[in-house]
Amino acid sequence: MRGNFCHRLTKKEWVITAFAVFHTVSNLFLGTFVVSFLMHNTINEIVSISTYRFFEILAICLTFVITANWCKNGNRTVLFGMNIVARIILMGLIAILGSNAAGWLVVLGILYGIFEGFYNLPMHAITIENVCAKRMVFFVGTKEAIVHTFKILVPVTLGTMLTTTSLQSVAWAIMVMAIMEFFMWFLLPPCRNPKHQPIDFIGFYNHLREPPLLRKIFLSELLRGFAWILETVVVMYIVDAFHTDMNLGIWSTIFAICTIVASWAFGRFCSNRDFRWIVLSCSVLLAFSAVALIIDVNRFSILLYSFAYAVGIVTTTKICGTNILNVGQSRFITKNIRIEYLVMRDVVLFFGRWAGCLCLMYIGAFNLHGALQYLIAILFLSHILACAISARQTRYLSGKCGRFRARHPAVSGPAKNVVHFSWVISRGIQFAATPQTCVADSKYKCAMSQSAHRIPCGVTPL
Repeated sequence: MRGNFCHRLTKKEWVITAFAVFHTVSNLFLGTFVVSFLMHNTINEIVSISTYRFFEILAICLTFVITANWCKNGNRTVLFGMNIVARIILMGLIAILGSNAAGWLVVLGILYGIFEGFYNLPMHAITIENVCAKRMVFFVGTKEAIVHTFKILVPVTLGTMLTTTSLQSVAWAIMVMAIMEFFMWFLLPPCRNPKHQPIDFIGFYNHLREPPLLRKIFLSELLRGFAWILETVVVMYIVDAFHTDMNLGIWSTIFAICTIVASWAFGRFCSNRDFRWIVLSCSVLLAFSAVALIIDVNRFSILLYSFAYAVGIVTTTKICGTNILNVGQSRFITKNIRIEYLVMRDVVLFFGRWAGCLCLMYIGAFNLHGALQYLIAILFLSHILACAISARQTRYLSGKCGRFRARHPAVSGPAKNVVHFSWVISRGIQFAATPQTCVADSKYKCAMSQSAHRIPCGVTPL
């Protein structure tokens, strides 16, 4: 049952969404159309794109680590503003270089990663602090629907500009938009941590060894990071199949409409308990598209694959993204280690993305283009496993159920199937139960749900 809250974005949620729109427009250019430019202006496009993406994710990870202490103890609003400055510099460099930008892959990738790092770390922290857990699914779905609405017109506009003018003209236009965003940034209130506490990654690592949920969430992020390169492969296939940036913009717009519908439905009708069924449904769609692509690479299989990405991958990614934010609000992550959690999550994500980039680079370096569709199938599988693992942890975040393996010698045999709840009063009510079978799925659904062991009304671990 959906939470009892107003299905409208609050003022703070609207501000977060507005900056997400600006960020998305820049990403469309730097991710989609720069990839298209590299395919048309480099000898070995797969190696060039892989190199560009590799230095991007490396810069993101290093930016997270270097700015972690600033984000934890300094003004996060100022840190967030640095992403706008980095974007203005990046767009200005592309505008100056023009057709020579292909020779500056490493520099462009690093600047892109710095821009992403300055945006994502403070934005994740701001979102966790300003959006309550009960509204998180609604907020993520609604925000993504609004963001993808802008993806309807923007790809066609950018694609038409690239086809009729040049890369420089588009870069100048987006730089002007970034300057407008810079003035909008002054409207954000200061955001500081009242307590000055140094970053403690070693302490967080020791904490990571205790709750298995965190290890499974990080495993999910590792697998999802490996599948991150799928978005780039989608662009490569569409460009190769339809040849012009205008066609790329048109098809990107069509798939953006599909994503809007899926995002709106996710935010409006779905709840945390629906995550497993969403992953299962999307898995079937992704399996069909992967098989069609392996059998024959043609326009139909490419469009089916692109549709599967626009609906299946994007929707399941929202599940992982929602759980990442919910974990940051849960009993497993205190406010004192929230920044460490976000940084370490991105480090794990980096290693997965790094592996995916290396696979794509290997295919390009040895001209194994026939193996590309098999890599896509592996990436699909990796993404689905990641989302399945993440969706499975949703029940533990609610504090209502978990998986239990008896550690006490007296508990053995059939007794291991009994649902256990235990509450400890120490600095508040802390959840300490780990039942073997989820009460929502088992014959014990009502056996313990009405007992005194339930979470009292008004006390929530999120």
